Amino acid sequence: MQPSTLDTSRWLKPAAVAAWLVASWAWLRSDALLRDGDEEGHVGAAELFRADLLQGDVAGFVERLWVGPMGEYPQMFAAMVGGWWWLTGLGDPAHPVVRSICLVSLPVAALATGRIAARLHGGERARRVDAWVTLMVLTVPLANGLTRHFMPESLVMAVTAVAVLSALRWADYPSLGRSIQLGAVLGVGLMTKQTFFLAAALPVAWAVRERLTSRPGMLAAVAAVATAIAAPWLAVNLGPQLAYAGASVAGHGSSVGLDHLAFYPRSVLWVGLGPVLTAAAVWAFVRGRDAPGFAVAAIWLLGGLLVLMVIPKKYPRLMAPLLPAAVLLMAGAWRPGGRVWVGVASAAAAWTVWLSVDRVAIHRRSPGVDPGCPQEWIRPPGDSDVGLSRAAEALAKLGPGDVRVVADPAIPCAVQTTHDWSNHLGPLLRRRGQDRTVHRDAEQPHRFVLEWGERGQGTEVPELNQSFTIRDRLGP
Repeated sequence: MQPSTLDTSRWLKPAAVAAWLVASWAWLRSDALLRDGDEEGHVGAAELFRADLLQGDVAGFVERLWVGPMGEYPQMFAAMVGGWWWLTGLGDPAHPVVRSICLVSLPVAALATGRIAARLHGGERARRVDAWVTLMVLTVPLANGLTRHFMPESLVMAVTAVAVLSALRWADYPSLGRSIQLGAVLGVGLMTKQTFFLAAALPVAWAVRERLTSRPGMLAAVAAVATAIAAPWLAVNLGPQLAYAGASVAGHGSSVGLDHLAFYPRSVLWVGLGPVLTAAAVWAFVRGRDAPGFAVAAIWLLGGLLVLMVIPKKYPRLMAPLLPAAVLLMAGAWRPGGRVWVGVASAAAAWTVWLSVDRVAIHRRSPGVDPGCPQEWIRPPGDSDVGLSRAAEALAKLGPGDVRVVADPAIPCAVQTTHDWSNHLGPLLRRRGQDRTVHRDAEQPHRFVLEWGERGQGTEVPELNQSFTIRDRLGP
């Protein structure tokens, strides 16, 4: 092995992760845009876990995580965020330190995928393929976007990659320790979101296929650990889970046929991998069919996409846990560190950086499949929270008392896919230590009136093309 190649592979992986973390932290510090509606729901769940810890109720925290009725989703992600939020001692989840917990997911997914590639290729290629696969996964556009937001799909992506790695290690030597590890990872994945099963089932099953009959005792240990972790929550929440599955099967659009079949391939091209990584993955699929790891990578990516394609309810974010597998395909097609890898990595990074600093029209709406506003996860940082902080600062200077919002504006899709303005004001005031309730009903007792109107008549919010004024009903 050439010394220069060895040296490059030694420093490339830590340098890539460090550079990614610095760039991602800078993005978080620049972003003030209010949260997406789904994202706000996850933050609300995390706040309940934080409240348990603030009250010293560790048992309540564990009970809420393991068997608590918390809606449609398991709560591993919300518990992780809530625990970190409590540790920071900060009140506002918009603070970049609180948000930084979400950044952990992509480096974990990238490092795990790099180790998968090293294990599959082995020999002299192992160190180089590990470093370059790690770097390339860090450039995936949708993965970058999701890890900047409070969304569980980012954690599903990380746990899926770790699950595939653990399955390959177990298949090599199915010891009791590795059985417990694999079972724990599978259990955590199932407790993160139901879509973990859709992403991980096929590649994990493929990885362990030769041991299914030869080591049934170790396989039973894997199943027992995963069941012990995930079954209590599922048993308590079986009714909501059946309703959730029914809603997913029913879908929420009106179109059928080609619109549904084309949704994820189109999303992969523009939002998921981007045109650079998509073209590279397609070419690698054609070129590298005899390479080590081709089967597990193809099953992970294409098998997962096929499963998602037949489910009527569709969102681009659901395919995030599949995308690291596209880089595994590339690992078998070209020499890591060669000109092709350098060129693809540079172009892919440039595409993701461009989407992260400039608004590019890649989020195409598919009304027949998803009639709502398209959720933009990979986007430039927003420099405004549509007047929420200014309203909170103005109210902080006034006396105690509840607030009524008049002519509450809806947030347009062009700004953010989220709830109306007043739905964000109440939680913001609470998290900043202001003990006041926000109402829209004139019948509710209140002291202050925050009224929206035309621009030029108070505090202007250009994004909404309106202004607001705050009036004290008790007088000056």
